[in-house]
Amino acid sequence: MEERRLLLAVALSFLVLTGYRLLFPPPERPQRPPATTVTAEPGGAGPTSPAVAQATPTPVPVVEAVADERQRRVEVSGGGRTLAFSNEGARLVSWRLEAFRDDRGAPLEMIRAALGGPWPLDVETGDREVDAALRSALFQPSSEVVTLGREGGLLSFRYASGDLEASKELTFRGGDGLVEVKARVRKAGRELPVRLVWGPGLGNPTVAEQGVQGYIAPQGVWFDGRSTHRVVVAGLEAPVGAPAARWVGVESQHFAALLVPAEPAAAEVRRVEVPSTDPTLPKVDLPAVLLPVGPGGALLFVGAKDYDELARLGHQLHEVVGVGDWIGPIVVPLLRLLRFVHGYVGNYGWAIVVLTVVINLVMAPLRHLSIANGMKMAKMAPEMKVIQERYRKVPPLDPKRQEMHAEMTALYAKHGMSMGSQMLLGCLPLLLTMPFLFAFYRVLQVSIDLRGASFLWIPDLSHTDPWYITPILMGVSMALMSKLTPTAMDPAQQRIMMLMPLVLVVMFFAAPAGLNLYWLASNVCAIVQQGITLKLLQHSQPEAAPERKKR
Repeated sequence: MEERRLLLAVALSFLVLTGYRLLFPPPERPQRPPATTVTAEPGGAGPTSPAVAQATPTPVPVVEAVADERQRRVEVSGGGRTLAFSNEGARLVSWRLEAFRDDRGAPLEMIRAALGGPWPLDVETGDREVDAALRSALFQPSSEVVTLGREGGLLSFRYASGDLEASKELTFRGGDGLVEVKARVRKAGRELPVRLVWGPGLGNPTVAEQGVQGYIAPQGVWFDGRSTHRVVVAGLEAPVGAPAARWVGVESQHFAALLVPAEPAAAEVRRVEVPSTDPTLPKVDLPAVLLPVGPGGALLFVGAKDYDELARLGHQLHEVVGVGDWIGPIVVPLLRLLRFVHGYVGNYGWAIVVLTVVINLVMAPLRHLSIANGMKMAKMAPEMKVIQERYRKVPPLDPKRQEMHAEMTALYAKHGMSMGSQMLLGCLPLLLTMPFLFAFYRVLQVSIDLRGASFLWIPDLSHTDPWYITPILMGVSMALMSKLTPTAMDPAQQRIMMLMPLVLVVMFFAAPAGLNLYWLASNVCAIVQQGITLKLLQHSQPEAAPERKKR
């Protein structure tokens, strides 16, 4: 009985399992790939399975190598400039301006050498390994000597090694003297972002140039379409951004190197520490600028800050000349007038004298009113002092102050004047003449024409007077002018004012000779006019006195 039940249970279990497999068949197993015969490469490390071969990355395309076999100097000449490149890094190592001379009489050098630092037209990609490789790479130049003709010329550099390739192309335009610069870097077939460098600094200023009052050390400069921004890099810790720059560069007192992108770009100004031109002096901080360049490249200008010439080149490059905002409309015509006068007299020293005389003749009527007003005030000064002394102890808010003003008004009326008109006559001539005087002062600061211009014993009007004759004569003329000027000041104040010429002489010892010459000529004109005006007024007073008695 038990055996029958056991057999029945086994049969039922078999039927259940068989039915389940029929109703729910198991999934098919994936077929194993056929066996592959593995072979080892001769001399190889061992066999490589297909699975490992599929995991190997796609091989990077290797470009055809392009490089020079040795270091060489590539020279470009023409258009009033002489350039030199090193094929190591395709670096610009010299840019000489034939129209300007240094203190040794040689063409003026615009490149400041900085061992271990950047060089003009270096390329930065943001990849340190790539940048280091490009700085030491021997680029292959298209030519070793390029002579620029009327149509300009072309110079290119190429380099390729492994998966890295780079190129620089410079097109020297014959019409305007600008240089089109293009740069391209590819790594493993991928384009890298490129930034062109200019710096450090600009030129090699001498100790004598740096000692001139108003000397502008090389600094970063950029223009955003509305205003010009200047960046002094001395002690600068972090780079300064120049967003949406229309152009960016480095400027000095009279020269500039400017990069103009095809489209406004986010440039950068940074500080670079380099040795001083004088070995006895410490290192100096100089600016370097970086400009992103795309396929369109950038334009490069290197030269003098000549307002009219830069305006002719376009791109608002003339904004680098610091003519000033509110006096700029006066400065620019005076710059052109100075050059016009020079065309007739042939010397910029005499041109300054002539133009100073012309300005003083135009201002003579206003100065005449000012001198006449000063004489009246000086004549009235003793009576005015009596009134002021009488009310000296009266507080400013005391009602008695009204009585003082009434007496002063009566005193003005007694001398045929009014307080309002005298205030106007005293201030108006000064307000009208000062903008022109300041404008001409600015002209002499920014004019490139004065650099290297001689006058009598002065070899360079942009430098200090070597014998300090002009600042001494300027001080003497100021003392004489102060002595002749009618004044209502008391003797103590007059003695203090007589010290001012001495103070100014000390201050102007370091001023450019052209500025001292201008102030001297202006003071002489003022002395002559003052003498003439005083004589005219003195002659008119005795004739007016009898008329008053008859009345």
